[in-house]
Amino acid sequence: MTRQVIVIPPGQGHRIGNVEFLARSVDTPRFNFSIIEIAAGRELEAHVHEGEDDAFYILEGQMIFTVDGKDVAAPPGTFVLVPPGTEHAFRNKGATPVRMLNIHAPAGFDRRIGLSE
Repeated sequence: MTRQVIVIPPGQGHRIGNVEFLARSVDTPRFNFSIIEIAAGRELEAHVHEGEDDAFYILEGQMIFTVDGKDVAAPPGTFVLVPPGTEHAFRNKGATPVRMLNIHAPAGFDRRIGLSE
């Protein structure tokens, strides 16, 4: 199977809610790549991804990650890698949205949250 080069112009990714997917499972089975925006005051409850790495890079704003029960401040420029099977949560306690890059590897996250081909 020959794969094509994927080029996504700014703001034209595949959206579901606050997540803009730039690399989907249909594009590559190896990973999903997205930009996530977390509104001020929003919190994502603790969860676990059993079979995939979950990586974040903070572009704008400050996120608070909770990993293994410990809070970690993540200002712009911070990279967080959560290995498979590790419980994690995050929240935006600030007054402005947080924008962050997210990689799930292997792919499949996009399909689990409802993105169709």
